[in-house]
Amino acid sequence: MQSTAHYLTPPVEVHALGLAVTGVGRIVGQRATRVDRALPGYAGVLVTEGAGSLALRGTPGRHAVSAGSFFWLPPGVPHTYGPNPGTWSEYWVLFEGPATGRYEDLGYLAAGPALVEPADPAGARAALDTLLELGSRPESLNSHVAAAATLQVLIAAVGTPYEAPRPATNPSLDIGRRALAVLARDAGGPVSISAVARELSVSRDTLATQVRRLTGSTPTDHLTRLRLNRAKGLLAFTDRSIADVARAVGYPDPAYFTRAFTRRIGVPPSTFRQQQRT
Repeated sequence: MQSTAHYLTPPVEVHALGLAVTGVGRIVGQRATRVDRALPGYAGVLVTEGAGSLALRGTPGRHAVSAGSFFWLPPGVPHTYGPNPGTWSEYWVLFEGPATGRYEDLGYLAAGPALVEPADPAGARAALDTLLELGSRPESLNSHVAAAATLQVLIAAVGTPYEAPRPATNPSLDIGRRALAVLARDAGGPVSISAVARELSVSRDTLATQVRRLTGSTPTDHLTRLRLNRAKGLLAFTDRSIADVARAVGYPDPAYFTRAFTRRIGVPPSTFRQQQRT
């Protein structure tokens, strides 16, 4: 067995940023099985070779693990995993921080199934390789901040259970993607969420569930963000009036557009335009 491990003690200032990496490693030819272990912080494991199983207390059954499988181990939850029979190879990362709860709220980390196939397998492995390299450096504020940033890249690469690769015919995933396409298509005009649901032959509740799974937002909130993104571009790169910009992105009432823009962006459209051109 070949093993590389780096344990880190991030400064409290880095921990306060939201995520802090406390360890990272790579094991080739792992034979041992972790039995009823519970960790004080989060862990993530990517199996790159071999096969075995995973059991998490509170999650029914034992899960078959194969090359390419990724699993999150939440803090304080006893778990048992390892190769069976033979050996496997794995990356592992340890981390903690107040942002873990927010990621769970969005469907990341251990908020989904115990075992997932990363949405971006190459990206997940590249992030772990980068974390290994960062862990080998002499500790510095910059290396800890870089590790925390790379951890966020890893979380995004693993994705939520709804972003992991699935058959193209999966009806739930297809509904969500089609809904996003319709919202993007119609964002410049009046949009009725009920009409979108009818076009896709689903209920409003189903539409809302699938859009939230892909975006973390309700259909209405996602539509608002689409419109505001387009408005920002028009404000920054054209001389069109505020009223014209409002109409172009789906707000026939310029006063309502100004209120919505100010509420979400923090400044009125005219101020945003001035900031981008200063």
